[in-house]
Amino acid sequence: MKNLLPIALLFLLGARLAAQSISSPTSTDRTITIPSSAYDIQLSITWACDDYPQNSAPGRIELLSDTTLIGRVVASNYRNSGASVSVSGPGNVDGVSSWVNVYSSNGTPADGSFSGTWHLTGLTPGTYTVRTWSYTTNDRLLHATTVWTDTSFDGGSTPSPENQPPTVTLLVPGDQTVTAGTTLTITGHATDPDGNLTNHNLDIQRPDGVWNFEAGFATGEPYQGGPVGSGADSTRSASFTFTDVGTYHVRSAAADGSGWYQSVTASITVVAPTTEQYALVTLAGAGGAVTAGGTYDAGSSVVVSATPDGAHDFAGWSGDAGGAANPFSLLMDRAKTVQANFSPKSFSLVTSASSGGSVTPGGSYPYGTTVTITAAADATHRFIGWAGDASGSAPSIALILTRTLSAQALFELKTAQTIAFPAISDQNVGAGIPLSVTSSSGLPVALAVSGPATYAGGILTLTGPGTVTIQATQDGDGNYLPANPVTRSFNAEAAVVVRYRAAGRTFLQAGRTPESIPYVIQPNP
Repeated sequence: MKNLLPIALLFLLGARLAAQSISSPTSTDRTITIPSSAYDIQLSITWACDDYPQNSAPGRIELLSDTTLIGRVVASNYRNSGASVSVSGPGNVDGVSSWVNVYSSNGTPADGSFSGTWHLTGLTPGTYTVRTWSYTTNDRLLHATTVWTDTSFDGGSTPSPENQPPTVTLLVPGDQTVTAGTTLTITGHATDPDGNLTNHNLDIQRPDGVWNFEAGFATGEPYQGGPVGSGADSTRSASFTFTDVGTYHVRSAAADGSGWYQSVTASITVVAPTTEQYALVTLAGAGGAVTAGGTYDAGSSVVVSATPDGAHDFAGWSGDAGGAANPFSLLMDRAKTVQANFSPKSFSLVTSASSGGSVTPGGSYPYGTTVTITAAADATHRFIGWAGDASGSAPSIALILTRTLSAQALFELKTAQTIAFPAISDQNVGAGIPLSVTSSSGLPVALAVSGPATYAGGILTLTGPGTVTIQATQDGDGNYLPANPVTRSFNAEAAVVVRYRAAGRTFLQAGRTPESIPYVIQPNP
């Protein structure tokens, strides 16, 4: 234990002295212009020493805006521990390359270097200062040991934009099923926003899983490879015959130097060919639909059906079929075309009338026809409305035939009426007699006057002596029957006076004039 104490004290003293290294820094400023928000700074650090170093200062580079520190990179490369780098502020450092030579402590040199790219982001374009630091470090523990650390700015640049991958599209074909031996055209398109396409292929995978770029295909089968004609846009097209039963996969692929990019993959399912087949084409005329056609094995029977819409009826087949059977079976012994024909539906309009009138006759009309029917009452009845598929009280109505319709015109007997006309006693000539003649219906009464009288403004004026006859009539209307005429007669009498009229006398010698009545009756003037 006594012997270990001095050794322990020496170890502690040596560790303390080993940490007593003195570094003298110097800096160099350089003004640069950064044109965008991203900027790359290339930096390098070298270490050189005149003896085996125990310690040294890391290299340091800084970016300042005016006097404000924006960011800093500190890097060291000591003995066999490799490069160590830290970043304060924006960005990161990559592309690091470093080395160090470490020799024995007998005075042989030890040195190293470090280089990398400092990627700065989020900057405001403008003028900045790059400051590099160099150090001279003296290790007090060792005799004549000096380490020179030198940091340099090796240039800056705006980084290139990130590569944009090409867009690759398979134009044709799409997923489908074909028979063996079918030839399809395969077309692919590639375009690159960076304009640097290097290859554009059409890739086909057989049912056994082998792609054409892996093992190749037989002569005449497409492998569209190699450089493209344009660095930004390329279209490839080729025909390929699918011979093997199973599923092929087809795609388009393009490369832009950063890797391969593929389109979606189409699946082409190949089945063994069947017996001879014929195509059936089905057509439908206006007014309906027909079963879809297709391709059918020779000798097979296909049921074809026609379906009319609500306004039409099926009228029969034409083309390679005839008759009006629906549905019907068609033998496929060759390619055939059949058409379903339709005609507008016809609907019946049935009209009738109750006692007392008539109505427009009905009939059969195409679907959608507008038919106007009119009700007409006889002289003693009136129209009161419609029944059945018609309604309202208008005597003429329009009906639209979308189905079978029935309409009945209804009538009822008109109402009877009477005339009230009081009797008139004899009157003197010249009198004005007010007449009051009314009907029970309230309709106006017509008066016909004969004899020595006139009628105007409700006053009958007697113009002379004689018999006056007045006939009152009311002819009725749509609701009332004609009234029985009423006739009134009376005498128009003139006033008279009795006057004396003396007769002339004849005196004879032998006698006298016979006597006569000396009175006359005359109208009173």
